Amino acid sequence: MSLLVFDRVWQISMKLKPAVILCQFIALLAIGLPPWPALAADNGISLGVLAFRPQPETQARWQPTADYLAAKIGCPVKLMALDYPQLEAAIARRQVDFVLTNSGHYVLMTERNGLSSPLATLIGEENGQPLSQFGGVIVTRAGRTDIASLADLRGKTVATPETGSLGGYQAEAYELTQAGFALPGDIKLQVTGMPHDRALAAVLAGRADVAFVRTGLIESLQREGRLTPGRFKIVNRQQVAGFPFLLSTHLYPEWPIAALPQVDARLARRVAAALYTMPPDDPALRLGHYRGWAIPPDYQPVRTVLQALRLPPYDHAPAFTWRDIVEKNRSTVAVAGVGVVLVVLLTIFLELGNRQLRQETKTRQLLLAALGEGIYGVGRAGRCTFVNPAALTMLGFSEAEVLDQDQHALFHHHRPDGQAYPSADCPIRLTLLDGQTRHREEWFYKKDGTGFPIEMTVAAIEKDAVHNGAVVVFHDISERKRLEGELQALATTDSLTGLANRRCFLGQLKQEWERLQRFGEPGAALLMLDIDHFKRVNDDHGHAAGDAELRRFAELVLASLRKTDQAGRLGGEEFAILLPGADGQGALEFAERLRARIAAEEVVYDDRKLRITVSIGVTQLAQADALAEIALRRADEALYQAKANGRNRVESA
Repeated sequence: MSLLVFDRVWQISMKLKPAVILCQFIALLAIGLPPWPALAADNGISLGVLAFRPQPETQARWQPTADYLAAKIGCPVKLMALDYPQLEAAIARRQVDFVLTNSGHYVLMTERNGLSSPLATLIGEENGQPLSQFGGVIVTRAGRTDIASLADLRGKTVATPETGSLGGYQAEAYELTQAGFALPGDIKLQVTGMPHDRALAAVLAGRADVAFVRTGLIESLQREGRLTPGRFKIVNRQQVAGFPFLLSTHLYPEWPIAALPQVDARLARRVAAALYTMPPDDPALRLGHYRGWAIPPDYQPVRTVLQALRLPPYDHAPAFTWRDIVEKNRSTVAVAGVGVVLVVLLTIFLELGNRQLRQETKTRQLLLAALGEGIYGVGRAGRCTFVNPAALTMLGFSEAEVLDQDQHALFHHHRPDGQAYPSADCPIRLTLLDGQTRHREEWFYKKDGTGFPIEMTVAAIEKDAVHNGAVVVFHDISERKRLEGELQALATTDSLTGLANRRCFLGQLKQEWERLQRFGEPGAALLMLDIDHFKRVNDDHGHAAGDAELRRFAELVLASLRKTDQAGRLGGEEFAILLPGADGQGALEFAERLRARIAAEEVVYDDRKLRITVSIGVTQLAQADALAEIALRRADEALYQAKANGRNRVESA
């Protein structure tokens, strides 16, 4: 009856929350299920453990746990401490029944050998603190001044115990790819073999510039008296609350334990129950330097790392078919479909007679000519194989000038700002390499050298799982870009003065305040300006004269600004200026120069000369300001003081 109870509880628990699962395991422990020798093999079971430290140490560390399991499940448990090649061979030959290995290696072994879902996840321990995650550490010798950040690792020799190690290579390599590295080409990789200690030794001996090792190793070596503190410097150091080890990467779930396919499911559940119910004072925990076992978390972050690095089992790109294109890019296929279908049909009908070929060619030419979109095809080398009249009209080339030419060099060679466009970044070339459909905005050049914006879709032509070419569909979006620019200007610019409008300026002020909240330095200054007696100008000379005065005032302000400064019209005759990087004294000096310059100006309108003076309030944008509007109110108070003290002056707050 106990067997049936446990089996049913296990099945139900997989659908329940972790807290309920733990309660169930506690209940099972209270029941006191008897040993279950009938589920074990006649000669016992074997547990393979990855030895990232020397194998004798690993054997000694995990033997008490194996003894505990043997006592709980009622059959011998043989412990095998193995390095990567040994463990992978043992799994492939079914020489082990259960495996305890790092997260990345578990994902690989699951794909290759069909391991079960994790039965439990290891909870480590450091100074009495439980740890369910680990990561990688990037170290160099303490005296190296040429290595301070990830960027400095380019071209350096990197020692790693094994590329299959999550903590000793994969976690660190993922950080490098996120920093723009192309691996393994951007570093010189030196595989030292297990244990991880060898990678550190390679750095100390000068054979490598940098080492990738698992978190906790350095602290363990120092605790054992085998490493003097201060010998290494940590690169890309990370601080994570509650994590006690030196760290250079993201954190990932700790090691899982899983069963091989030959293991009876009931025995696997029995092993899991034994691990979950391990008493907190069991000697195996102390001798194994860990706290216990937890419900397995999501191992997707580990798969993400392996996929990003294109490491086994994700080292081969999946097959990409036309069904994938249709399912995932319906709108794109609708645009590019006509040209793609024509090319595919042409390939199919090549095996028919010359009559069919001529008819198909004629049909293709008629349809391409009728399309308003620009369409052209490229072969595997990136040279044009066909082009329709609409594309030729937009580009200004003849068909003879385009066919069999490198499309990138012909009309896709520079970016809008005039910088050279590397062919390696060309979306057409990228699609030829990976078969992915791309939809983006680009910049083409006409035969006369003028450029224009386009919106393009690139789709691969695939035959027998080989990318034979691509079809490009594009259209000119110059008018759309012009309208977008006008709308942007209307939304952000004051039409009378050409300065930023109130909404735009307040947005710039908020961005500068947010920058101060994050970084603190350098500071910034804020000026509020109000044209003196402006209402009198409108009353005495009319609104047209007032508008002329506002425009001239704005011209003087713009002429006084640096490239990084921002000015805006908040409303009426009220303006504001933002001076990033300016301190209080510098802002006052700038305000006084601007005031004097404006006071010396005359606005000539309708043969009349109008004088302009301005009152200015100055304040410092402070990190302590809870909101950007607080600084704005402070500057406004200083402006009010300038008005009260006689106008045509500068005051600060």
